[in-house]
Amino acid sequence: MSMNRRDLLFAGGSWLLAGTRASRQGAAPPRVQPQTPSSPQARLLAALQGNRLPLTISGGPAGRGWDWLVQEARDARFTLIGEEHGVAETAQFSAALFNALRGSGYSRMAIELSPIIAQDIERAARRNGLQGIVDFVAAPDTWSPMYLREEAQFLATVITAAPRNERVLWGLDREMFSDRYLISRLEARGAAESKRVFYSSEGGVYERLGAAAAKSGSALSLFQDPAVVSAVRAAWPNPDRDSDTILRTLEESLAINAVARTGTAWASSERRAQWMRNNLAARLREERERGSPTKVMLKFGYNHMIRGANYVNIFDVGAMTDEVAAFNGGRAFHILVLPGPGSRQAVLGPGGVSSPSRAMSLTNSEPATNASRACFQTSMPRVMK
Repeated sequence: MSMNRRDLLFAGGSWLLAGTRASRQGAAPPRVQPQTPSSPQARLLAALQGNRLPLTISGGPAGRGWDWLVQEARDARFTLIGEEHGVAETAQFSAALFNALRGSGYSRMAIELSPIIAQDIERAARRNGLQGIVDFVAAPDTWSPMYLREEAQFLATVITAAPRNERVLWGLDREMFSDRYLISRLEARGAAESKRVFYSSEGGVYERLGAAAAKSGSALSLFQDPAVVSAVRAAWPNPDRDSDTILRTLEESLAINAVARTGTAWASSERRAQWMRNNLAARLREERERGSPTKVMLKFGYNHMIRGANYVNIFDVGAMTDEVAAFNGGRAFHILVLPGPGSRQAVLGPGGVSSPSRAMSLTNSEPATNASRACFQTSMPRVMK
């Protein structure tokens, strides 16, 4: 008989820790295939059961599990939180962990947003805190997962924890939904130069970009040929830094999705992973050149945060952190956070309304020798809106 990864994690973590509570809530146990006593799955499950640590979230994380996590993360060069998106407690947990690690050198948070969107969210928060983030993501030409209240609060907490002269957020991902916002930022940059490029004899590159975004309903990156942005880059050889970042983000986002349309899902995922790895490398080089290498926390979907090849056989940005840390004798600490039995994840709907989550389970994704040391359970029902 076989057991899939998620069933195994649930069985070793949240369900066995919280069986009584889950039963009271009427949640059905995960369907776990019976194992023979000597099977590898059964032995791993037994090890998980024998190494559980309690972690509660009520006004803030606490318990032996929390203390162990904080200590392990403090000793690491990178801490990676791999999540299933849309779980309220994950945002709360991540914010608390970043705050707990600030004193041990953590000063950057890498997130699953594009570079400029992350940068501008931080600027908005510096101006007006949580409300600045809320106002930014509510603008007509922007959309991001930060529409969810807990995610916006998570970013506000992270930004507030850092000195005002530090850039805390690192966006590493492509752009999927805020292309019209990025295009409008391009037009506003260096007015004379940008207008000369955008309204060129080629028929108005900006007009073509804007028309493409409008036609696709602000999903330019899903439909257009990357050549539409390459033309702007060719005509604008020395853009300012923000404009260059926007152009490269749009061009690569289009290319990633073009590969998905014309090639394979694997090829598209591989290109996306390489884009994120390149962005992380650029940020780390900047830190090194300033003489201030820093510790970094990353919060992404769990498939991006896996040590080694992930579930689709790609060495994603999570695998890169271990290699970078090893250059200086360090290590990366990987944490997998999953919704527990009976949980409900945020589902986008009219007005951004989403459904509540009830619990989550956490496991440390260290090598097999000590993978069982960190199975945790939290049980604080909340609603993401």
